Amino acid sequence: MSWDGKQFGRPLVMLLRDDMEELCKERGYKMGAELDELLPKERRVSASLALALLMHNGKSEAAANLLSYAIVPRVGVWWCYLCYRLVAEDIEKDKAKDGLTPKERFEKEQKELLNSLTDTSDVEAMVEARKKELEAQVKELEAAAREQKYLNPVQRIKLKLAVLQREYAEFEQSLPPGSMGKPDGPMAMESTVNSILEQAKNSMNVYLDTLQHDRQMVANAVKDDDPIFRTIKQKVGAVKPQIDQAMNKYFPLKMPGLPARPTAAEKGKAVEAALRWILVPSDDNGKLACEAAMAAQDGPEAMLAYSAFWSSTNLKTETGIAPTNIGLPPLGISKTLMQIALMEGGTMDYDKRYEEFLRLGIECADGTCTWDEYGNPVRAVEKGKKKDAPDDSVFKSRFGFGREEHSQP
Repeated sequence: MSWDGKQFGRPLVMLLRDDMEELCKERGYKMGAELDELLPKERRVSASLALALLMHNGKSEAAANLLSYAIVPRVGVWWCYLCYRLVAEDIEKDKAKDGLTPKERFEKEQKELLNSLTDTSDVEAMVEARKKELEAQVKELEAAAREQKYLNPVQRIKLKLAVLQREYAEFEQSLPPGSMGKPDGPMAMESTVNSILEQAKNSMNVYLDTLQHDRQMVANAVKDDDPIFRTIKQKVGAVKPQIDQAMNKYFPLKMPGLPARPTAAEKGKAVEAALRWILVPSDDNGKLACEAAMAAQDGPEAMLAYSAFWSSTNLKTETGIAPTNIGLPPLGISKTLMQIALMEGGTMDYDKRYEEFLRLGIECADGTCTWDEYGNPVRAVEKGKKKDAPDDSVFKSRFGFGREEHSQP
């Protein structure tokens, strides 16, 4: 690539317009805020300078969009063709890993996600483990009961009363001498003592009720499944069938009157038609590209063929021949790149694709990446010079456009 991060190593000889003002007036280019804030306000600048500023600031998509409007249309269509090949090859390599298309891989991921959400095996394992733990505790209690290794209810009551007596003695010692009355007389704080005894009895009753309740809960947990758990399991299990039913009902769209979707062969013919026009940019090839684009209907393949048609072929109307609007070719090139960047699959994301598009675009714009008679990409190398040498004194075209010596990449 002839861009070294600061400047272009070779002049961009394949620009149709290199003046920003002319690009805006003649080709309909609109500067966005990200470019407007980078350009000097008091003088006219070249498209090359604006392109360098965008690239220096890492704005690959904006730079590619600007180059789409500045580059020679035929070279721009060739650039789009290279970008399409780049992304298509990346998608095929990615598909070769598991044999799945992007749509099939997405459906597989969604199915795995739904299965993980509806899978209750981990919860069931936890419940079973808890059951076994409770069963072991019950058996341990039953064994202890048979061996009398625990206190029976009478013994527990006596123990509780002994604790209360000790607490009462500690309480009595904490009072001033004589406050409890004489040993053979009435107690001075009889009401207080009676209150303490009543609280002790209530505490003992609560303790016995809690023990009985806990044993009953253990028995119920061991005998039957939790009804709440069963209900949750049923509801979660119903999620996937409902989603599948809704997706099959509405997608893909099945509406009467919609045209049949283009086949992969029709999409491929649109790309071939664009390449045919690149090699021989005649009106007939332009019309064939238009017909192939209409058959492909939409997508980057159709837009690539339309870009070829718009780039040189005049339009026939009822009143005669109408020249193609000069703003259509750059618009088609820009939209083709965007649709290629949005293609599903592959290892490159949207931003990475635009970075690669820009690299190829600079190679096309400075004349170092052209084509042979079969439409294969060729990198140009000058006689006696190493590849990518920054000497632009020689510029000859053989099959496409470019420099004197050609070598396969």
